[in-house]
Amino acid sequence: MLGLIVYKIAEFIALSTPYPLSYFISTIITKIWFLTRVNVSATKNNVSIALNLDKNSKDTHRIAKIIYINWAKNIVDFLKHPVISKEKLKQRVEVVGLENLDKALKKGKGIVIFTAHIGNFEWGACKLAVEGYKIWGVSLVRKSNRLNKFFEARRLSKGVKTLYVNKMLHVFKILGNNEIVAIPTGWDPGARANPFNLFGKKAYIPNGPVHIALRSGAALIPSFIIRKGKYNHYQIIGESIKLCTEGDKKTLISKNMEKMVEVLEKYIKDNIVEWEMFHNIWVEE
Repeated sequence: MLGLIVYKIAEFIALSTPYPLSYFISTIITKIWFLTRVNVSATKNNVSIALNLDKNSKDTHRIAKIIYINWAKNIVDFLKHPVISKEKLKQRVEVVGLENLDKALKKGKGIVIFTAHIGNFEWGACKLAVEGYKIWGVSLVRKSNRLNKFFEARRLSKGVKTLYVNKMLHVFKILGNNEIVAIPTGWDPGARANPFNLFGKKAYIPNGPVHIALRSGAALIPSFIIRKGKYNHYQIIGESIKLCTEGDKKTLISKNMEKMVEVLEKYIKDNIVEWEMFHNIWVEE
């Protein structure tokens, strides 16, 4: 209940203030939060590994702080859903690579989109929905059902349906209907992921996108969204990953995860100030 109250208060502030003031307020609150060091150590460690920097360097500290500020702005964007029309959202998010979705959908087996926790990935899914694509976003299950409904309603206002991680078997029916499922990859809230190499270290990365694509025959496509200027975003839809399909299950997962991780590494490194990874994902040595 407390979480819902906090979000409702934040939404009220976001809806009651113009964008410049909303961003200003969120930045001030985030800077204060950053001083409390909540999850800051994990964030700095993630940055240091991705960029091969010292965890305690000034550059690492500066980047981690910017990550928090960008994350807060993305929350503001999400909370402003009720006053952002579908047409306005189309204008705010520029997208390239839609032809990759169209090409994959012609095969009739649906699409599994994988993305990292980079930028406003909520708006990335919403952008595709307002462009006419049938898309589901995979979400963790929060303790409060009312809070789950809060998030569902805001996504659905732009046409994005929610698929919860505890109901993932439904994914095959969705793909069988030639629809799209978007999965944020890079952190496993259920702590069940196997370790894979990421930036030269072992990290717990969910292999769900690869497993689902292999089992269903759906296309596996990367998509990432980053900020473009102060208020707009730029979304990239990549080409389908050419999956290895010969070998036993373990070998197939391993080889295709290498392909997926290679893409994740590129976009994380190129857009490090938008990598909203506040958790420790690394295997302890």
